[in-house]
Amino acid sequence: MKYCKICGTLLEDTHEHCIRCGADMTIEENVSMYPIEVMETMEEENKRKKATGKILAMIIALVVVLVGLILFFLYGLDSSGIDLLSGMNAQTDMGYEEDFESEDFVEEEMEPEEAEEPAETPTPEPKKNKAVKDDKGFYYDYVVETDDAGNPVFTALIPEDLTEREFYKDYEGYCDRYPFTVNFTASTKENDVRFTYLSPRKLWYKISDSGRSRSDERDLTNYMSYCRYDGARSYLEPLLSQSYPGAKFEIKNEYDVSPEAVAKLEDFANAKKKELSGSIGDYARIGEGTTYANMNCECSAKVYEYEITLKDKDMLFCRYFIPSMAHTLAYACTSPNDKGEVTEWYNFAIICFETGNEDEFDDYEEAFDLFVANALPTDMFMYINESYSKEILSAISAGKSPDPLDDAHLKKYGSAFTPSTKLDDFDTKVMDILRSAKNTCFSNADAAVYTSDSIKCAYYDKAKGKVFISPDADEYPGDSFEELTAAGSPSDAAGDEPAEPEAEEAPMEPEEEVPEEPAGGII
Repeated sequence: MKYCKICGTLLEDTHEHCIRCGADMTIEENVSMYPIEVMETMEEENKRKKATGKILAMIIALVVVLVGLILFFLYGLDSSGIDLLSGMNAQTDMGYEEDFESEDFVEEEMEPEEAEEPAETPTPEPKKNKAVKDDKGFYYDYVVETDDAGNPVFTALIPEDLTEREFYKDYEGYCDRYPFTVNFTASTKENDVRFTYLSPRKLWYKISDSGRSRSDERDLTNYMSYCRYDGARSYLEPLLSQSYPGAKFEIKNEYDVSPEAVAKLEDFANAKKKELSGSIGDYARIGEGTTYANMNCECSAKVYEYEITLKDKDMLFCRYFIPSMAHTLAYACTSPNDKGEVTEWYNFAIICFETGNEDEFDDYEEAFDLFVANALPTDMFMYINESYSKEILSAISAGKSPDPLDDAHLKKYGSAFTPSTKLDDFDTKVMDILRSAKNTCFSNADAAVYTSDSIKCAYYDKAKGKVFISPDADEYPGDSFEELTAAGSPSDAAGDEPAEPEAEEAPMEPEEEVPEEPAGGII
Protein backbone atom coordinates (compact mmCIF):
# COMPACT_ATOMS: atom_id res chain seq x y z
CA MET A 1 0.00 0.00 0.00
CA LYS A 2 1.08 3.63 -0.52
CA TYR A 3 -0.24 7.12 0.07
CA CYS A 4 -0.66 10.10 -2.25
CA LYS A 5 1.49 12.89 -0.83
CA ILE A 6 -0.70 15.50 -2.58
CA CYS A 7 -4.03 14.64 -0.89
CA GLY A 8 -3.23 11.78 1.51
CA THR A 9 -5.36 9.13 -0.22
CA LEU A 10 -4.52 5.46 0.50
CA LEU A 11 -3.75 3.64 -2.75
CA GLU A 12 -2.87 0.18 -3.97
CA ASP A 13 0.72 -0.37 -5.07
CA THR A 14 -0.55 -0.95 -8.62
CA HIS A 15 -2.21 2.46 -8.91
CA GLU A 16 -0.25 4.74 -11.24
CA HIS A 17 -2.49 7.76 -10.55
CA CYS A 18 -4.30 8.90 -7.42
CA ILE A 19 -8.00 8.18 -7.82
CA ARG A 20 -8.86 11.23 -5.76
CA CYS A 21 -6.71 14.07 -7.11
CA GLY A 22 -5.22 12.47 -10.22
CA ALA A 23 -1.57 12.91 -9.13
CA ASP A 24 0.99 10.80 -11.03
CA MET A 25 2.11 8.04 -8.65
CA THR A 26 5.05 7.14 -10.89
CA ILE A 27 6.72 10.39 -9.73
CA GLU A 28 8.64 9.62 -6.52
CA GLU A 29 7.96 12.95 -4.78
CA ASN A 30 4.19 12.39 -5.07
CA VAL A 31 4.33 9.07 -3.16
CA SER A 32 4.55 8.48 0.59
CA MET A 33 4.78 5.24 2.52
CA TYR A 34 3.15 6.89 5.53
CA PRO A 35 -0.27 8.50 6.12
CA ILE A 36 -0.29 12.25 5.61
CA GLU A 37 -0.73 12.86 9.37
CA VAL A 38 2.44 10.86 10.11
CA MET A 39 4.33 12.73 7.39
CA GLU A 40 3.23 16.07 8.85
CA THR A 41 4.39 14.97 12.33
CA MET A 42 7.79 13.93 10.95
CA GLU A 43 8.14 17.24 9.09
CA GLU A 44 7.22 19.24 12.23
CA GLU A 45 9.84 17.31 14.24
CA ASN A 46 12.51 18.11 11.63
CA LYS A 47 11.51 21.78 11.66
CA ARG A 48 11.72 21.81 15.49
CA LYS A 49 15.22 20.32 15.43
CA LYS A 50 16.39 22.85 12.83
CA ALA A 51 14.92 25.73 14.85
CA THR A 52 16.65 24.48 18.03
CA GLY A 53 19.97 24.35 16.17
CA LYS A 54 19.55 27.92 14.91
CA ILE A 55 18.76 29.22 18.41
CA LEU A 56 21.84 27.48 19.86
CA ALA A 57 24.06 28.98 17.13
CA MET A 58 22.66 32.46 17.86
CA ILE A 59 23.37 32.07 21.60
CA ILE A 60 26.98 31.02 20.93
CA ALA A 61 27.48 33.97 18.54
CA LEU A 62 26.09 36.38 21.14
CA VAL A 63 28.44 35.06 23.84
CA VAL A 64 31.41 35.50 21.49
CA VAL A 65 30.42 39.13 20.76
CA LEU A 66 29.99 39.95 24.47
CA VAL A 67 33.37 38.45 25.36
CA GLY A 68 34.99 40.47 22.58
CA LEU A 69 33.46 43.73 23.82
CA ILE A 70 34.60 43.08 27.39
CA LEU A 71 38.19 42.40 26.29
CA PHE A 72 38.17 45.54 24.12
CA PHE A 73 37.14 47.81 26.97
CA LEU A 74 39.57 46.19 29.40
CA TYR A 75 42.69 46.19 27.20
CA GLY A 76 42.04 47.99 23.96
CA LEU A 77 41.19 51.55 25.20
CA ASP A 78 44.62 52.65 26.64
CA SER A 79 45.99 56.22 27.15
CA SER A 80 47.11 56.54 23.53
CA GLY A 81 43.63 55.76 22.42
CA ILE A 82 42.30 58.52 24.66
CA ASP A 83 44.84 60.97 23.29
CA LEU A 84 43.86 60.06 19.76
CA LEU A 85 40.23 60.74 20.46
CA SER A 86 41.11 64.07 22.12
CA GLY A 87 43.18 65.08 19.12
CA MET A 88 40.36 64.34 16.73
CA ASN A 89 38.01 66.46 18.82
CA ALA A 90 40.52 69.29 18.92
CA GLN A 91 40.98 69.24 15.13
CA THR A 92 37.25 69.29 14.70
CA ASP A 93 36.87 72.28 17.05
CA MET A 94 39.69 74.22 15.37
CA GLY A 95 38.35 73.61 11.93
CA TYR A 96 34.94 74.79 12.98
CA GLU A 97 36.29 78.03 14.50
CA GLU A 98 38.47 78.77 11.48
CA ASP A 99 35.50 78.44 9.18
CA PHE A 100 33.39 80.53 11.46
CA GLU A 101 35.95 83.40 11.58
CA SER A 102 37.02 83.25 7.93
CA GLU A 103 36.67 86.36 5.78
CA ASP A 104 34.57 84.62 3.13
CA PHE A 105 32.19 83.44 5.72
CA VAL A 106 31.72 86.96 7.16
CA GLU A 107 31.21 88.48 3.71
CA GLU A 108 28.56 85.97 2.86
CA GLU A 109 26.81 86.75 6.07
CA MET A 110 26.93 90.49 5.37
CA GLU A 111 25.37 90.30 1.92
CA PRO A 112 21.64 91.01 2.03
CA GLU A 113 19.49 88.18 0.87
CA GLU A 114 16.80 88.68 -1.67
CA ALA A 115 13.40 88.01 -0.28
CA GLU A 116 11.88 84.89 -1.79
CA GLU A 117 8.30 84.98 -2.92
CA PRO A 118 6.15 82.64 -0.87
CA ALA A 119 5.25 79.44 -2.72
CA GLU A 120 1.69 79.13 -3.82
CA THR A 121 -0.29 76.75 -1.68
CA PRO A 122 -2.03 74.22 -3.97
CA THR A 123 -5.73 74.12 -3.57
CA PRO A 124 -6.63 70.62 -2.27
CA GLU A 125 -8.94 68.71 -4.56
CA PRO A 126 -12.13 67.56 -2.94
CA LYS A 127 -12.12 63.86 -2.05
CA LYS A 128 -14.16 61.79 -4.44
CA ASN A 129 -14.06 58.60 -2.39
CA LYS A 130 -16.58 57.86 0.28
CA ALA A 131 -15.80 56.70 3.80
CA VAL A 132 -14.89 53.06 4.37
CA LYS A 133 -17.83 51.01 5.51
CA ASP A 134 -17.63 47.23 5.46
CA ASP A 135 -19.59 46.01 8.47
CA LYS A 136 -21.83 43.56 6.61
CA GLY A 137 -19.47 42.52 3.82
CA PHE A 138 -16.84 39.82 3.47
CA TYR A 139 -13.31 39.74 2.07
CA TYR A 140 -12.10 36.86 -0.10
CA ASP A 141 -8.87 36.05 -1.90
CA TYR A 142 -9.16 36.05 -5.69
CA VAL A 143 -6.85 33.24 -6.79
CA VAL A 144 -5.30 33.01 -10.27
CA GLU A 145 -3.16 29.91 -10.99
CA THR A 146 -0.94 29.40 -14.04
CA ASP A 147 0.56 26.48 -15.94
CA ASP A 148 4.31 25.95 -16.39
CA ALA A 149 4.39 28.43 -19.29
CA GLY A 150 2.71 31.20 -17.27
CA ASN A 151 -0.72 30.83 -18.90
CA PRO A 152 -3.56 31.64 -16.44
CA VAL A 153 -5.61 28.43 -16.36
CA PHE A 154 -7.69 28.58 -13.14
CA THR A 155 -9.43 31.16 -10.94
CA ALA A 156 -11.19 30.82 -7.59
CA LEU A 157 -12.71 32.81 -4.73
CA ILE A 158 -11.34 31.59 -1.37
CA PRO A 159 -11.98 32.60 2.26
CA GLU A 160 -8.97 34.48 3.62
CA ASP A 161 -8.26 31.93 6.35
CA LEU A 162 -7.77 29.04 3.90
CA THR A 163 -4.11 29.96 3.59
CA GLU A 164 -2.63 26.51 2.82
CA ARG A 165 -2.99 26.13 -0.94
CA GLU A 166 -1.67 23.66 -3.50
CA PHE A 167 -2.03 23.63 -7.28
CA TYR A 168 -1.21 20.42 -9.16
CA LYS A 169 -0.93 20.12 -12.96
CA ASP A 170 -1.05 16.88 -14.94
CA TYR A 171 -0.05 17.07 -18.61
CA GLU A 172 -0.30 13.32 -19.25
CA GLY A 173 -4.00 12.53 -18.87
CA TYR A 174 -5.09 9.78 -21.25
CA CYS A 175 -8.13 11.54 -22.67
CA ASP A 176 -8.98 12.79 -26.16
CA ARG A 177 -11.00 15.74 -24.80
CA TYR A 178 -9.34 16.92 -21.57
CA PRO A 179 -5.77 15.56 -21.61
CA PHE A 180 -4.53 18.49 -19.46
CA THR A 181 -6.00 18.46 -15.94
CA VAL A 182 -5.48 20.57 -12.80
CA ASN A 183 -6.28 20.12 -9.10
CA PHE A 184 -6.50 22.91 -6.51
CA THR A 185 -6.74 22.51 -2.72
CA ALA A 186 -7.16 25.21 -0.07
CA SER A 187 -7.30 24.51 3.67
CA THR A 188 -6.74 26.12 7.05
CA LYS A 189 -3.38 25.70 8.79
CA GLU A 190 -4.97 23.12 11.07
CA ASN A 191 -6.40 21.29 8.00
CA ASP A 192 -9.81 21.17 9.68
CA VAL A 193 -11.52 22.82 6.68
CA ARG A 194 -10.64 21.91 3.11
CA PHE A 195 -11.93 23.01 -0.32
CA THR A 196 -10.86 21.01 -3.39
CA TYR A 197 -11.34 21.52 -7.14
CA LEU A 198 -10.66 19.03 -9.95
CA SER A 199 -10.91 20.11 -13.60
CA PRO A 200 -13.11 18.41 -16.27
CA ARG A 201 -12.60 14.71 -16.96
CA LYS A 202 -13.86 12.48 -19.73
CA LEU A 203 -14.21 8.74 -19.01
CA TRP A 204 -15.53 5.58 -20.67
CA TYR A 205 -17.13 2.38 -19.41
CA LYS A 206 -17.58 -0.71 -21.57
CA ILE A 207 -19.25 -4.04 -20.85
CA SER A 208 -19.88 -6.78 -23.42
CA ASP A 209 -22.68 -9.35 -23.43
CA SER A 210 -20.10 -11.90 -22.28
CA GLY A 211 -19.96 -9.99 -18.98
CA ARG A 212 -16.44 -8.63 -19.52
CA SER A 213 -16.07 -4.98 -18.58
CA ARG A 214 -13.36 -2.37 -18.86
CA SER A 215 -12.88 -0.09 -15.88
CA ASP A 216 -10.00 1.35 -13.85
CA GLU A 217 -7.68 1.04 -16.85
CA ARG A 218 -6.38 3.01 -19.82
CA ASP A 219 -6.19 2.50 -23.55
CA LEU A 220 -2.83 4.15 -24.17
CA THR A 221 -3.09 3.84 -27.94
CA ASN A 222 -6.41 5.69 -28.22
CA TYR A 223 -6.05 8.06 -25.23
CA MET A 224 -9.09 6.65 -23.43
CA SER A 225 -9.51 6.20 -19.66
CA TYR A 226 -12.07 3.72 -18.31
CA CYS A 227 -13.98 3.88 -15.03
CA ARG A 228 -17.13 2.03 -13.92
CA TYR A 229 -20.26 4.11 -14.50
CA ASP A 230 -23.34 3.71 -12.31
CA GLY A 231 -24.96 7.13 -12.14
CA ALA A 232 -23.84 10.65 -11.24
CA ARG A 233 -21.91 9.53 -8.13
CA SER A 234 -19.87 6.88 -9.96
CA TYR A 235 -16.63 8.83 -9.64
CA LEU A 236 -17.35 10.19 -6.16
CA GLU A 237 -18.05 7.06 -4.14
CA PRO A 238 -14.92 5.08 -5.14
CA LEU A 239 -12.96 8.26 -4.38
CA LEU A 240 -14.47 8.40 -0.88
CA SER A 241 -13.80 4.70 -0.27
CA GLN A 242 -10.14 5.16 -1.15
CA SER A 243 -9.78 8.38 0.83
CA TYR A 244 -11.45 7.00 3.98
CA PRO A 245 -10.97 3.20 4.02
CA GLY A 246 -13.34 1.35 6.31
CA ALA A 247 -15.58 4.39 6.80
CA LYS A 248 -19.37 4.45 6.61
CA PHE A 249 -20.94 6.88 4.11
CA GLU A 250 -24.43 8.30 4.45
CA ILE A 251 -26.08 10.86 2.15
CA LYS A 252 -27.94 13.41 4.25
CA ASN A 253 -29.14 15.73 1.50
CA GLU A 254 -28.92 16.43 -2.23
CA TYR A 255 -30.12 19.42 -4.23
CA ASP A 256 -29.68 21.10 -7.62
CA VAL A 257 -27.01 23.79 -7.63
CA SER A 258 -29.30 26.14 -9.61
CA PRO A 259 -32.33 25.81 -11.92
CA GLU A 260 -30.44 27.58 -14.71
CA ALA A 261 -27.49 25.16 -14.56
CA VAL A 262 -29.86 22.18 -14.62
CA ALA A 263 -31.76 23.52 -17.63
CA LYS A 264 -28.57 24.24 -19.58
CA LEU A 265 -27.14 20.81 -18.79
CA GLU A 266 -30.35 19.05 -19.87
CA ASP A 267 -30.37 20.95 -23.18
CA PHE A 268 -26.72 20.03 -23.72
CA ALA A 269 -27.33 16.33 -23.00
CA ASN A 270 -30.34 16.14 -25.31
CA ALA A 271 -28.47 17.87 -28.14
CA LYS A 272 -25.59 15.40 -27.76
CA LYS A 273 -28.03 12.46 -27.73
CA LYS A 274 -29.55 13.66 -30.98
CA GLU A 275 -26.09 13.96 -32.53
CA LEU A 276 -25.17 10.42 -31.46
CA SER A 277 -28.28 9.12 -33.21
CA GLY A 278 -26.70 9.93 -36.59
CA SER A 279 -23.77 8.38 -38.45
CA ILE A 280 -20.86 8.48 -35.99
CA GLY A 281 -18.42 5.90 -37.42
CA ASP A 282 -16.36 3.94 -34.88
CA TYR A 283 -17.16 6.45 -32.15
CA ALA A 284 -15.74 4.51 -29.19
CA ARG A 285 -12.84 3.01 -31.20
CA ILE A 286 -13.93 -0.56 -30.51
CA GLY A 287 -12.89 -1.85 -33.92
CA GLU A 288 -13.57 -1.69 -37.63
CA GLY A 289 -17.14 -2.36 -38.65
CA THR A 290 -18.63 -1.29 -35.28
CA THR A 291 -22.20 0.00 -35.35
CA TYR A 292 -23.91 1.93 -32.55
CA ALA A 293 -27.47 2.49 -31.37
CA ASN A 294 -28.26 5.31 -28.95
CA MET A 295 -29.98 3.97 -25.84
CA ASN A 296 -30.23 6.70 -23.18
CA CYS A 297 -28.58 9.75 -21.61
CA GLU A 298 -28.28 11.06 -18.05
CA CYS A 299 -27.18 14.35 -16.56
CA SER A 300 -26.94 15.89 -13.09
CA ALA A 301 -26.02 19.25 -11.57
CA LYS A 302 -26.56 18.25 -7.94
CA VAL A 303 -24.76 18.99 -4.71
CA TYR A 304 -24.47 15.97 -2.41
CA GLU A 305 -24.10 16.24 1.37
CA TYR A 306 -22.50 13.31 3.20
CA GLU A 307 -21.84 12.37 6.78
CA ILE A 308 -18.86 10.05 6.99
CA THR A 309 -18.20 7.96 10.11
CA LEU A 310 -14.54 7.01 10.27
CA LYS A 311 -13.20 3.80 11.79
CA ASP A 312 -12.30 5.65 15.00
CA LYS A 313 -15.92 6.93 15.16
CA ASP A 314 -14.92 10.51 14.30
CA MET A 315 -17.33 12.31 11.97
CA LEU A 316 -16.73 14.18 8.74
CA PHE A 317 -19.26 16.57 7.23
CA CYS A 318 -18.84 16.91 3.50
CA ARG A 319 -20.42 18.51 0.47
CA TYR A 320 -19.64 17.63 -3.17
CA PHE A 321 -20.68 19.21 -6.45
CA ILE A 322 -20.20 17.10 -9.60
CA PRO A 323 -21.99 18.33 -12.75
CA SER A 324 -21.98 15.32 -15.07
CA MET A 325 -23.35 13.98 -18.35
CA ALA A 326 -23.38 10.41 -19.70
CA HIS A 327 -24.53 8.69 -22.90
CA THR A 328 -24.83 4.92 -23.17
CA LEU A 329 -24.70 3.26 -26.59
CA ALA A 330 -25.36 -0.31 -27.66
CA TYR A 331 -22.60 -1.54 -29.95
CA ALA A 332 -21.93 -4.48 -32.23
CA CYS A 333 -18.54 -5.21 -33.77
CA THR A 334 -17.75 -7.81 -36.43
CA SER A 335 -13.99 -7.81 -35.86
CA PRO A 336 -13.60 -8.98 -33.20
CA ASN A 337 -17.04 -10.52 -32.85
CA ASP A 338 -18.38 -8.61 -29.85
CA LYS A 339 -21.43 -6.66 -28.74
CA GLY A 340 -22.58 -4.92 -25.60
CA GLU A 341 -22.81 -1.40 -24.14
CA VAL A 342 -20.34 1.46 -23.97
CA THR A 343 -20.83 4.65 -21.92
CA GLU A 344 -19.13 7.96 -22.59
CA TRP A 345 -19.35 10.20 -19.53
CA TYR A 346 -18.04 13.55 -18.36
CA ASN A 347 -17.47 15.17 -14.98
CA PHE A 348 -17.33 18.88 -15.85
CA ALA A 349 -15.97 19.72 -12.38
CA ILE A 350 -15.45 17.95 -9.07
CA ILE A 351 -15.69 20.40 -6.17
CA CYS A 352 -15.46 19.30 -2.52
CA PHE A 353 -15.86 20.74 0.97
CA GLU A 354 -14.76 18.62 3.94
CA THR A 355 -14.59 19.39 7.66
CA GLY A 356 -14.69 17.46 10.93
CA ASN A 357 -16.64 20.15 12.78
CA GLU A 358 -20.40 20.48 12.32
CA ASP A 359 -20.39 24.13 13.39
CA GLU A 360 -17.72 24.95 10.81
CA PHE A 361 -19.74 23.08 8.23
CA ASP A 362 -22.53 25.61 8.79
CA ASP A 363 -20.12 28.57 9.02
CA TYR A 364 -18.52 27.82 5.64
CA GLU A 365 -21.76 27.00 3.82
CA GLU A 366 -21.97 30.35 1.99
CA ALA A 367 -18.22 30.36 1.30
CA PHE A 368 -18.48 26.94 -0.34
CA ASP A 369 -21.39 28.11 -2.50
CA LEU A 370 -19.18 30.96 -3.73
CA PHE A 371 -16.30 28.51 -4.28
CA VAL A 372 -18.57 26.30 -6.41
CA ALA A 373 -19.60 29.29 -8.54
CA ASN A 374 -16.12 30.79 -8.90
CA ALA A 375 -13.71 27.82 -8.99
CA LEU A 376 -13.48 27.80 -12.77
CA PRO A 377 -11.08 26.83 -15.53
CA THR A 378 -10.25 29.80 -17.72
CA ASP A 379 -11.15 29.98 -21.39
CA MET A 380 -7.42 29.69 -22.08
CA PHE A 381 -7.30 26.37 -20.19
CA MET A 382 -10.16 25.02 -22.30
CA TYR A 383 -8.49 26.30 -25.47
CA ILE A 384 -5.23 24.53 -24.58
CA ASN A 385 -7.16 21.28 -24.15
CA GLU A 386 -8.93 21.79 -27.46
CA SER A 387 -5.68 22.49 -29.30
CA TYR A 388 -3.82 19.53 -27.81
CA SER A 389 -6.82 17.24 -28.38
CA LYS A 390 -6.63 17.98 -32.10
CA GLU A 391 -3.01 16.85 -32.11
CA ILE A 392 -3.97 13.66 -30.26
CA LEU A 393 -6.78 12.84 -32.71
CA SER A 394 -4.51 13.53 -35.67
CA ALA A 395 -1.81 11.24 -34.25
CA ILE A 396 -4.33 8.47 -33.55
CA SER A 397 -5.66 8.76 -37.12
CA ALA A 398 -2.11 8.42 -38.45
CA GLY A 399 -1.31 5.50 -36.13
CA LYS A 400 1.30 7.50 -34.21
CA SER A 401 1.85 8.53 -30.61
CA PRO A 402 1.13 12.23 -29.98
CA ASP A 403 3.94 14.49 -28.82
CA PRO A 404 3.84 15.20 -25.06
CA LEU A 405 2.25 18.39 -23.79
CA ASP A 406 5.39 20.33 -22.82
CA ASP A 407 6.39 23.96 -22.25
CA ALA A 408 6.84 24.53 -25.99
CA HIS A 409 3.26 23.43 -26.68
CA LEU A 410 1.91 25.49 -23.78
CA LYS A 411 3.72 28.62 -24.98
CA LYS A 412 2.47 28.10 -28.54
CA TYR A 413 -1.14 27.65 -27.43
CA GLY A 414 -0.89 30.57 -24.98
CA SER A 415 0.47 32.87 -27.70
CA ALA A 416 -2.30 31.86 -30.11
CA PHE A 417 -5.05 32.60 -27.57
CA THR A 418 -6.51 36.12 -27.35
CA PRO A 419 -9.55 37.51 -25.48
CA SER A 420 -11.46 37.31 -28.78
CA THR A 421 -10.64 33.61 -29.28
CA LYS A 422 -13.82 31.54 -29.32
CA LEU A 423 -14.08 28.10 -27.77
CA ASP A 424 -15.70 25.31 -29.74
CA ASP A 425 -19.40 24.62 -29.23
CA PHE A 426 -18.83 21.82 -26.71
CA ASP A 427 -16.65 23.83 -24.31
CA THR A 428 -18.78 26.94 -24.75
CA LYS A 429 -21.73 24.98 -23.36
CA VAL A 430 -19.61 23.48 -20.56
CA MET A 431 -18.43 26.91 -19.41
CA ASP A 432 -21.97 28.26 -19.62
CA ILE A 433 -23.16 25.47 -17.31
CA LEU A 434 -20.36 26.05 -14.79
CA ARG A 435 -20.99 29.80 -14.70
CA SER A 436 -24.70 29.21 -14.05
CA ALA A 437 -24.10 28.01 -10.48
CA LYS A 438 -25.02 31.53 -9.28
CA ASN A 439 -27.37 34.23 -10.48
CA THR A 440 -25.33 37.43 -10.79
CA CYS A 441 -21.95 38.25 -12.32
CA PHE A 442 -19.90 41.23 -11.10
CA SER A 443 -16.97 41.92 -13.43
CA ASN A 444 -14.41 44.27 -14.95
CA ALA A 445 -11.42 43.72 -17.27
CA ASP A 446 -9.45 41.89 -14.54
CA ALA A 447 -11.92 39.76 -12.59
CA ALA A 448 -15.34 38.12 -12.67
CA VAL A 449 -17.22 37.18 -9.49
CA TYR A 450 -20.40 35.06 -9.55
CA THR A 451 -22.79 35.51 -6.62
CA SER A 452 -26.38 35.07 -5.51
CA ASP A 453 -28.96 37.81 -6.00
CA SER A 454 -28.57 38.78 -2.31
CA ILE A 455 -25.15 40.36 -3.01
CA LYS A 456 -25.61 44.03 -3.99
CA CYS A 457 -22.01 45.21 -4.50
CA ALA A 458 -18.58 43.77 -5.27
CA TYR A 459 -15.10 45.35 -5.34
CA TYR A 460 -11.71 44.05 -6.48
CA ASP A 461 -8.19 45.06 -5.39
CA LYS A 462 -5.92 43.69 -8.12
CA ALA A 463 -2.66 44.49 -6.31
CA LYS A 464 -3.67 42.55 -3.19
CA GLY A 465 -5.76 39.94 -5.01
CA LYS A 466 -8.73 40.69 -2.74
CA VAL A 467 -12.47 40.71 -3.44
CA PHE A 468 -15.03 42.39 -1.19
CA ILE A 469 -18.74 41.54 -1.50
CA SER A 470 -21.70 42.76 0.53
CA PRO A 471 -25.50 42.49 0.67
CA ASP A 472 -25.50 46.24 1.45
CA ALA A 473 -25.11 48.37 -1.69
CA ASP A 474 -23.77 51.32 0.38
CA GLU A 475 -20.74 49.48 1.77
CA TYR A 476 -17.29 50.52 0.53
CA PRO A 477 -13.98 48.72 1.36
CA GLY A 478 -11.54 51.57 0.57
CA ASP A 479 -9.70 53.51 -2.12
CA SER A 480 -7.56 50.61 -3.34
CA PHE A 481 -10.62 48.63 -4.41
CA GLU A 482 -12.25 49.10 -7.81
CA GLU A 483 -15.98 48.51 -8.05
CA LEU A 484 -17.12 45.60 -10.21
CA THR A 485 -20.15 46.08 -12.42
CA ALA A 486 -23.17 43.81 -12.04
CA ALA A 487 -24.33 42.27 -15.30
CA GLY A 488 -27.38 40.22 -14.33
CA SER A 489 -27.25 36.47 -14.83
CA PRO A 490 -23.94 34.90 -15.84
CA SER A 491 -25.34 33.91 -19.24
CA ASP A 492 -26.33 37.55 -19.89
CA ALA A 493 -22.76 38.60 -19.06
CA ALA A 494 -21.16 36.07 -21.40
CA GLY A 495 -20.81 38.61 -24.19
CA ASP A 496 -19.04 41.07 -21.86
CA GLU A 497 -16.70 38.62 -20.20
CA PRO A 498 -13.53 40.02 -18.55
CA ALA A 499 -10.24 39.37 -20.29
CA GLU A 500 -8.13 36.47 -19.08
CA PRO A 501 -5.44 37.53 -16.57
CA GLU A 502 -2.28 38.50 -18.45
CA ALA A 503 0.09 35.64 -19.14
CA GLU A 504 3.83 35.82 -19.60
CA GLU A 505 4.81 36.79 -23.11
CA ALA A 506 5.91 33.86 -25.23
CA PRO A 507 7.52 33.87 -28.68
CA MET A 508 5.13 33.31 -31.52
CA GLU A 509 5.59 30.06 -33.36
CA PRO A 510 4.08 29.12 -36.70
CA GLU A 511 0.97 27.04 -36.28
CA GLU A 512 1.26 23.46 -37.42
CA GLU A 513 -1.26 22.18 -39.90
CA VAL A 514 -3.62 19.75 -38.23
CA PRO A 515 -5.09 17.01 -40.41
CA GLU A 516 -8.84 16.74 -40.44
CA GLU A 517 -10.38 14.52 -37.78
CA PRO A 518 -11.44 11.06 -38.85
CA ALA A 519 -15.09 10.52 -39.61
CA GLY A 520 -17.09 9.99 -36.44
CA GLY A 521 -14.34 11.53 -34.29
CA ILE A 522 -15.08 12.58 -30.73
CA ILE A 523 -16.47 16.05 -30.29
